[in-house]
Amino acid sequence: MKKAFSSVFETFLDACWSEDTHSVSGDRGVSEWTFSGTDAEDGEVVEERGCDVFTFKDGKIVVKDTFLK
Repeated sequence: MKKAFSSVFETFLDACWSEDTHSVSGDRGVSEWTFSGTDAEDGEVVEERGCDVFTFKDGKIVVKDTFLK
């Protein structure tokens, strides 16, 4: 996780996740969000809707999948 987020903040110095909602049902969870940031290399502003789908076991995350629109 640390490497993944470090890479995001190197690429998008102003990375921000907003408009988030979260829900859990049994051993599954969903987090919906909007990501925005300015690409440090070319200055392009990026905004994407996405979600994370989690599977939990014994109180820990065992699967995390991310989907972008």
